[in-house]
This record gives sequence, C-alpha cells and structure tokens, in this order.
Amino acid sequence: MPDITILLSGIAVCFLAGVLGGLSGAGTGLVIAGFLAPIVGAKAVMPALAIIMLINNGSRIFYFFQSLNLKIVLAMLVLATPGSMLGAKLYVDIPVSFFEGALGLVILLVLIIKTWRRMSASGPVAHWKPQKIWWALGPVSFVYGFINTIVPGSGVMVLAFLSATCMTTSAVIANDAAIAASLNLVKVLLFRQLDALPDPLVLIAVACGIASIPGVWFAKWLSTRLKTKVQHGIIDGMIALSAIHLLFRAFG
Repeated sequence: MPDITILLSGIAVCFLAGVLGGLSGAGTGLVIAGFLAPIVGAKAVMPALAIIMLINNGSRIFYFFQSLNLKIVLAMLVLATPGSMLGAKLYVDIPVSFFEGALGLVILLVLIIKTWRRMSASGPVAHWKPQKIWWALGPVSFVYGFINTIVPGSGVMVLAFLSATCMTTSAVIANDAAIAASLNLVKVLLFRQLDALPDPLVLIAVACGIASIPGVWFAKWLSTRLKTKVQHGIIDGMIALSAIHLLFRAFG
C-alpha cells in the first residue's frame, strides 16, 4: 500500500473515530488501535495512543467544557494517576489478555446493573439516586488508571461508571475526557522516559490525534440535534460493543 494511501486512510479512520468518541465517549482508541497495529507494531500501539488520545480528549474537553465537573475529575485522578504510573512500569511484563478479559466482564456487569436500574425505576432518570454508586469511585479510579496504560479501549470503564451515576450524556463525555486527557499526559511522559516513544512514532501519533479533532467537532454539532434517548443508546451500545471486543480478544 503506498504511503499516501496509508496517510489518507489514517486521516479518514481518525476522523470517524473522533465522531464516534465525541458522540459516545468511547471507541476512539479501539478504532485507531486497530488501524495502527499493523503499521507501527502491536507493542508501539499503547505509547502512540497516549499521544493520540491526549489530543483527542483535549478537543472533547474544549467542545464539552460547559458540562465539566472538576471536583469529580480531581477526585478520580488522585487514585487513577498512581495506578497509571504502575501500569506503565509493568507494561512489558504483564499478559494483556488477562486484563482484557477481566475488564470486559466488569464492564458488562456495570451495563447490566445500569440497564436493570433504568427498567425498574418508577420515575424518570432524574429521580434516581446516583450517590449510591459513588462509594465505588476510589476502586474504579485506581483500577482504571492501571488498566488504561495496558489495554486499548479501557476508558469505557470510566464511561460505564459515570453513565451509571445518571449524568447527562454531555457531562459523561466531558468528565471522561478530562480524566483520560490527564492520564494520557502522564503516560506520554512515562513512555518517553522508558524510551517507548521514539520521535518517528511521536510524529505519527500527533498527526492521527490532529486528524480526529474535526470528528469531535462534528460529533458536538450532531449531539445537539439528537434526542437524549438516542445519545444514551449510543453510549450503552459502545459500552457493550467495547466489552464484547475485549472479551473476544482475551478468549478468542
């Protein structure tokens, strides 16, 4: 395949991944990882994704800033950051399939609980009691920080957690993006220190990240024209597909 074809294909893939992530908060990393793996090698995917998702999530923060809750973001980052640092240091030695399987099962469980609560609620979503799930914030944050450094698409774990607290779709996307962007900055610094991010890989990752930004803008424009139930459906659908994808990779 000619280099120009790879470049154009990469731009198209990153744009579509940006749209998908901007609408649902998930899927961007999985789509781009699938495209990059045969080009840069499987081991270089996670370091490259750290830069790509830093740029992509940064654009989501910009477009959904009005829905950001800094208290939640900072609270989760307190434990997610050391988890991410530990994951980066152990990245070479840990069997990824184990974490993919465990993560997929946990995500499906959260989605089932969330769906059951929605179906059994006597009133609208606004009358649920989201504070009941906040006890899980600490464990979720640390585990997410650790796994996020090892498994592509693990951001769906935080997406599922925030979605289960009955936030609006824009708030879920904004807060998930802020947490992910902060952790990806930490990962970029760690991977550079561990010599896992050479300059050529940095250039490829930056190009992919920039190509995803117009997709996020389009998703923001589209989200204002979609009904809330449709957006909830997109988020739930991406959570389920991501979990199934992780399980397939772990046990397939």
